[in-house]
Amino acid sequence: MKTDWIRLRLLAIAGGLSWLGSSLTTFTVVLRYKDEVGPSGVSAILLAMVVPTILAAPYGGLLADRLSTRVLVPSLLSVMGLSSLAIAFNPGFGWALVFLAITAACGTPVGAAFSAALPEYSSPEDLARVNSLMQIGASLGSMFGPGLAGVLIKSTHSYFWPFIIDGLSFWTLAVAILLLGINRKPHPHEAGEKSSMLAGVKVIATIPLVRALVIMFAGLIAAISVMNVGEVFLVMNVLGADEFIYGIVSATFAIGIVLGSTLISALKLPEKRHAPLIVVSLAAISIFTVIIAFAWHWAVVAVVWFFAGMANSVLNSYGSALILNRTPEKVRGRVMASVQAIFSVANVASMTMGGALIGLFTVRPVLVGAGILSAVSLLLSAPAVLRSSREATNRSAEAELLGDEVAGVAD
Repeated sequence: MKTDWIRLRLLAIAGGLSWLGSSLTTFTVVLRYKDEVGPSGVSAILLAMVVPTILAAPYGGLLADRLSTRVLVPSLLSVMGLSSLAIAFNPGFGWALVFLAITAACGTPVGAAFSAALPEYSSPEDLARVNSLMQIGASLGSMFGPGLAGVLIKSTHSYFWPFIIDGLSFWTLAVAILLLGINRKPHPHEAGEKSSMLAGVKVIATIPLVRALVIMFAGLIAAISVMNVGEVFLVMNVLGADEFIYGIVSATFAIGIVLGSTLISALKLPEKRHAPLIVVSLAAISIFTVIIAFAWHWAVVAVVWFFAGMANSVLNSYGSALILNRTPEKVRGRVMASVQAIFSVANVASMTMGGALIGLFTVRPVLVGAGILSAVSLLLSAPAVLRSSREATNRSAEAELLGDEVAGVAD
């Protein structure tokens, strides 16, 4: 099929606005409560945005496969907008966690449906480039979000407006999906529906390359997601940056993703190169984590964070494309929800331990340990990914050759 670039570019813009709002909320809610609740409280904030995605994954993936995108996604985006607006009125730390959890739970089927719908508008060969396009929009939004939040907080002496903008951004994306006609048709109800909710996990387990990729990514996430907790304390408490500088440092990661995604979207590399590039990028991220742990100035963190963003763009673009292209269409929503749930479990484990460890040992030693653990995880998982990638590439080449031979006989 032909890739619908115009529609996808407009969708990327709308998605970028939503990511702008989400990054405003993440940045602002951490700043609002970090001094009140400390490292463990910051971990609780981040966990409130992750744990619901795990619990909702079986149902979210099933909804993504059973309901049309234009019905499911705008409805849930409307609820997510209301949750963000509620946090604007400072309901207290406990209620903020509740509203963050509601947003995260709704975001699980939204994310699964969104990812599953992309192949409806892209050829398999262009899917990595399409993922990069979506990543550019998301990263631009994430890039400007922290800086904009810092400016709003400093100029208004209030945490109110970032949450208002986030709520409006969710509703903007809902309207855009309806106007652009983005849709993936639902699949008929099947017998044994309860067991089919776990179809995504079963599919992941039976496809060697998908299984190997998920294990490798989960290992990396489990090792270095402590950075999500530690970054604010390293940059502000240890290196002495203010809210605005912290926003700039956080934005450099997104700038790196934008540049990396732009390069990927412009280049059409053969699929056999994707897995090796993923492994190299993971190795780079492990090294960058250790460098950040020894940073003597916030500018060092910013520069290294930029290159880590470039490496991350490789993981998102090529990793998602490899998984989507090997997933049966009828369970694509459940597979993507299951992938997200697995990654979220790894994220939860890392952040839960991270908040406690930073409180005990301070942030620098914990980040060094995270970098070392991620390198060890990569050494253990990379061989299976590279082997599975070679085997999948060889099977695809053999199938294409067989198809050419059959076509020649028919002629």
